[in-house]
Amino acid sequence: RRRADGLSDADTKSILAFSEKSTSVEIPEKKQLEEAKKRLAGIRGVPTPVLRELPEGRRRTTKVQIRGNFLDTGDVVQPGVLDAFHALPPGVESPNRLDLANWITTPDNPLAARVAVNRLWEQLFGTGLVETSEDFGIQGEPPAYPQLLDWLATEYVRTGWDTKRMLRTIVTSAAYRRSSKTTPELIERDPSNKLLARGPSHRLSAETIRDAALSAGGLLSRKMNGPSVRPPRPNLGLRAAFGGSTDWKSSDGPDRYRRGLYTSWRRTTPYPSFMTFDATSREVCTIRRIRTNTPLQALVTLNDPVYVEAAQALGRRVVAEADESLDARMTTAFQLAVTRPPSDAELTRLKTLYETVHAELSETPADAKSLATDPIGPAPAGTSEVDLAAWTVVANVLMNLDEFLARK
Repeated sequence: RRRADGLSDADTKSILAFSEKSTSVEIPEKKQLEEAKKRLAGIRGVPTPVLRELPEGRRRTTKVQIRGNFLDTGDVVQPGVLDAFHALPPGVESPNRLDLANWITTPDNPLAARVAVNRLWEQLFGTGLVETSEDFGIQGEPPAYPQLLDWLATEYVRTGWDTKRMLRTIVTSAAYRRSSKTTPELIERDPSNKLLARGPSHRLSAETIRDAALSAGGLLSRKMNGPSVRPPRPNLGLRAAFGGSTDWKSSDGPDRYRRGLYTSWRRTTPYPSFMTFDATSREVCTIRRIRTNTPLQALVTLNDPVYVEAAQALGRRVVAEADESLDARMTTAFQLAVTRPPSDAELTRLKTLYETVHAELSETPADAKSLATDPIGPAPAGTSEVDLAAWTVVANVLMNLDEFLARK
């Protein structure tokens, strides 16, 4: 007798027996999967708070505050958008945060895309098409090229707000790829380069200057993500509120050389060298940093422990990687710092500097040892502390050139 599915009782029993036997066999992949599930179950998740709108019946009632006094309230107000701009899409009666986000990024909005591309332009050229990038209102500066700003904004929206594509469009343009060389007549006529007659030239940001120094010395850590770090900074012995010290213990290993983006930040005691190069304390929101040029900035790049260590590393890198001839090593150092070979005049002056410093340090071995090893550490085997100290001085000079500190 056969079952309705075409199998007899004997066939069914045989299949079930084989199935039970096969599942009892230990499969390596199955064992690995079970172990992975156990490890996953043992990992404690990190609770992440997520903002969520309250249900309709639990939302607070918002009223107009007469002259800003929360004790003196007026009419009840509902969520809405500014009448000066475009209206909400049809059918949206009680807008939420998602409706607001869609309203901001809709192609009908003339402002959002313009603000975005203006900030990208400012990052690349040093100054935005609207110089007052923090104020697009009637009190701000009008755009230098309104048609260009309009085209960039519409292109940004058309390509799906693709920032990488927009950056590529700008950096491959003729305006960006022009040489930054100029003449006294052009500087007198257009000191701010609003006519875009020359390529962009401006000092790097505070964080990028430090990154450039570490990169030239081969110290910059490429590690991505993770918690903030504490790079070296001068200990001032100051006390903050409640008697706590403002000094910190520097991070060890690669964390010591991570990009400036990851530097630990406290509003009361921000990183000193960043502040010198116009970074903000972050006590208030700052859209645009105004660049300054002060003697303190030169003192930082000449004497700050981070830059001294970077110069020591660049000196050691030159000794280790370049040929033994002075010309070859000097050319390598120059190219690592400013990405071009030196001219004959530059090479001659740097060689004179090296020889002069080398002769002076040969007479003061203690100074040479300090300059070659503090704070980077003992000199590599087979190297001369006097040589490394002299190369440290040369590297320090290269890292203080305008070409090194500015984007040209």
